[in-house]
This record gives sequence, C-alpha cells and structure tokens, in this order.
Amino acid sequence: MSDTPSLTTTEPLRVPSGGIMLPTLSILGGLLLWELAVRAFELPSYLLPAPSEVLEVMAERWPLLLDQLGYTAFAACVGFVIALVVAIALGALIAASPAFERVIYVWLVIIHAIPKVVVAPLLLVWIGFGLKSSIIFVVVFTFFPMLVNTVSGLRSADPDLLLLTRSMGANAWQTLRCVRLPSALPSIMAGIKISITLAPLGAVIGEFVASNKGLGHMLIQSVGSLEVPTAFAAVVVVSILGIATWYLAEFVERIAIPWHASQRATPRD
Repeated sequence: MSDTPSLTTTEPLRVPSGGIMLPTLSILGGLLLWELAVRAFELPSYLLPAPSEVLEVMAERWPLLLDQLGYTAFAACVGFVIALVVAIALGALIAASPAFERVIYVWLVIIHAIPKVVVAPLLLVWIGFGLKSSIIFVVVFTFFPMLVNTVSGLRSADPDLLLLTRSMGANAWQTLRCVRLPSALPSIMAGIKISITLAPLGAVIGEFVASNKGLGHMLIQSVGSLEVPTAFAAVVVVSILGIATWYLAEFVERIAIPWHASQRATPRD
C-alpha cells in the first residue's frame, strides 16, 4: 500500500500564522528609524518630533487626550449607527423597487461625488456649531459604502430560493428576512468594515470646522500654535481609535457570519 496521503482526506488544511511578532518588529523598527533620523539630522520638534517626545507628551497630557477622545468617539459612534440604519433601510427599498432606485440612486451618487470638505462651511451655517455637525459629517463619510454593499448583497440572493419562497406564498417582508438578508450579510459586513474606519475621520474633520472640543479641535489648535508633538499625540490617539473600530467590526463579523467561507478559511492559530 502506498504511503502517499490521499487527496480526499477531510482533514482541514492548516495555514501557518505569522502571529504578531513580525508586525510588532516592523512597527518597532520603523519607530527606531524615525527616532534615529530625527536625532541624526537634529530636526526641531515643531517640524518633526521624535517618537520619544510624542510618547512623553501623551503621558503628560493623557487625561486631556482621553477627554477629547471620548467626545470624538461619541460623535463617531452615533453618526455611524445612524448611517448604518439608514443605509440598510434605503438599500432594502432600492433592491426591492427598480422604480425607486431610478428616482433616488442618481441623487445619492451626486451627493457622494461632492467633496465632503467643500460642504463643511455650509454645514456650519445650516446645522450650527458643536456635536451635531460632527455627527452629520460621520454620517456623510460612512453612509455610501454601506448602502452600495447592502444593495449589492440583497441582489445576490439565490434566484431558486426566491422562486421557492414565492411559490410557498411568502410575502416581501418574509422573503427579505429569510432569504435576501442572510445572503446579503457578508456584503453588508464588508461595507461596515470599510465605513467604520471612516467614522473617526468624519468626526475629526467635523471638529476641524464646527467644534470647540474633540481630537480634531485639539489637533488644529496644536498645529496653529506650533505644538507639533501634541498634534502628533492627537493623531496617534485617532489612529488607535480607528484600529480599535476595525477589530470591533471583525469581531462582529465573526459572530454574525461564522458560516461564511471567509471566516472558515481564516487561520485562528
């Protein structure tokens, strides 16, 4: 009998994972090169602070950074939830009604094509100064990717299943809940993962022009007063918020669609 392994074995293929060692070494190496370059070229801190100086500022001003982070994170979360609810509801209507799509979709594309920063002064006039403007900016930044992925996912339902549910007398709501929505979940989750990292960006840009609080306001004030290490500290905190939201979306995806091929193929070791 041959000792060659059978090609029909049911044992799952295990893909070795690199763990976190290589990414960690890459980050530490980049920070070390940054530190050495600043010291070798004797760059002033108002031009490019060293990582050690940024970390020192973060340690000294951590209570203030944490307070501003809470304000920015609240605007990002509220705006993202609003965009998610509206995108899924509107996507369901567009997928269900071609006539509705022809009427509304062109307007959505036009609105998405307008540069977001251009409308910032108008939002300040229309909505006012404060948290509301930041939330609206988050909605504007995060809405369209989720809408497009929702429509695409709802339209990807198996036609045979749709015919089967109709033959069994299912109404539009039952078809949406039992067939279209489950088949659309992978696409919806992809849109969520794209949009959720844009939520902190939208909040920060909103704070640039229409807020006296938050990491965006802190960043623009620090740059204006040439406190560049503080500005870098704010950027680092915003980046950490973006990374955290990404991994939160991945966690939700694993819970929502554990049956999908993308999750079964993901190495866990």
